[in-house]
Amino acid sequence: MASAHVTLNRRPARDCPFCRIAAGTGPARLVSAEPEVIAFLPLRPVHPGHVLVVPRRHLEDIWELDEDTATALSRTVLRVAHAVRAVFRPDGLNVIQSSGAAATQTVPHLHVHVVPRFADDRMGPIWPTPADESPAVLDDAANRLSKALQQDHQGDELGQGEAAVEERDRQGTRGP
Repeated sequence: MASAHVTLNRRPARDCPFCRIAAGTGPARLVSAEPEVIAFLPLRPVHPGHVLVVPRRHLEDIWELDEDTATALSRTVLRVAHAVRAVFRPDGLNVIQSSGAAATQTVPHLHVHVVPRFADDRMGPIWPTPADESPAVLDDAANRLSKALQQDHQGDELGQGEAAVEERDRQGTRGP
């Protein structure tokens, strides 16, 4: 497990704006401060009511997240979602967590966006048109994921599937 000051890849947390906010040394409009998780408005929100929910401990992405922190994070996301609904009465809500640059993560500290949505808001649609994958490709994906989840359920610690990722990378194959 990573310490509170470095990630598994040893990136210093002092370089992280979210760690500074969690420590009380960075500017933020806090909306909730729990022992394990904080929630605050981003510097450039989509519109009022857009909230970031962040673990206090520096975790770079979802693959560094442990179950206890995930529980605290999820609980706060749910509380924030209900508060956003009560205060802003949106037509809908997006809950977005992006891990890695390819997924548009711009701050390398795990965070969840809670974004109220309104008809015709400036955020627009977030999903592309569905890909036309063959049934064989989809069956293979389902089978591989099912096998990985069964192995996890049989006592492997959460995250042990990383060995499979490393093996796949050595073989030069990539998902999907």
